[in-house]
Amino acid sequence: MNRFIFVMASALLLMGGVSLAADFNGDGTGDIAIFRANSGLWSVRGVTRVYFGGSGDIPVPGDYDGSGTDRPTIFRASSGLWASRGITRAYFGGSGDQPKPGDCNGDGTEEFCVFRDSSGLWAVRGITRAYYGASGDVAIAPDSARGGAVLSVTGQTLPYDNYDDGYYEKGAPFNFLVTSSGGDWITKDLHTGLMWASNGSAKGCNWGQQTEWPEAIAYCHNLTFGGYTDWRLPNIRELHSIVNFAIEDPATQSAYFPNTKADHYWSSTTRKSWTYNAWTVKFDEGSVEPIAKECDSCYFRAVRGGF
Repeated sequence: MNRFIFVMASALLLMGGVSLAADFNGDGTGDIAIFRANSGLWSVRGVTRVYFGGSGDIPVPGDYDGSGTDRPTIFRASSGLWASRGITRAYFGGSGDQPKPGDCNGDGTEEFCVFRDSSGLWAVRGITRAYYGASGDVAIAPDSARGGAVLSVTGQTLPYDNYDDGYYEKGAPFNFLVTSSGGDWITKDLHTGLMWASNGSAKGCNWGQQTEWPEAIAYCHNLTFGGYTDWRLPNIRELHSIVNFAIEDPATQSAYFPNTKADHYWSSTTRKSWTYNAWTVKFDEGSVEPIAKECDSCYFRAVRGGF
């Protein structure tokens, strides 16, 4: 009988731990997939079929290059081989080691990591080695590169007083990826997993036209763009997450969000005290302001994904 291993549960079945579902097409959701060890077949429902690896290999799919998608990857314990299809091959670890890949340094990509329970050794390729735990312990893998939200820096690098934002520069560096999908340009935030309509003058942003709030809500809900149909108007926290306070007019990076207007953009969030207002981000400097919903002078940018 052929042996099927669900990739989304491979770590649970083979390593005694818990693994998140793998995202093989970069849409922000896990895909149904199998690894057939006796033939090396990877089959991802509705996405792809490839042959990579073989009997005895452990499937450890992950985003090892920062592309925003997981790749078929195997760990061959007998030789310590890690092989990620189309990306890299490396020898790290060996027989008896548990592969525990994850984003171990917060750079938005996953690293090769092993746990050796006989000695309690954790080793992350090119980063660190540490002893933590002992024989019989269940190793819990680090978070995947997209396993949880990461707060980005604000963009401020110049300190104006001791211990201010520019002094600490807390947060992970902005990490956006622009791709073409179905002829449309989409910007993915690799920290949050949110996918944004890129071009402020294209279809995903209503061709750069201003609208009232109810029209913006309806437009995004009914939008088909980049091959997806689950677009929506972002909430105020999501919208504010793409602001870069190091630049102005507009306060976001034009390489990732071209033709953004230095003006108000609608969020889907209503102001509690005055429900005829909705919160907006003004992209001249990145301020958050309430605007009357019947105002027809605000722009918007569609988003999909999230938690």
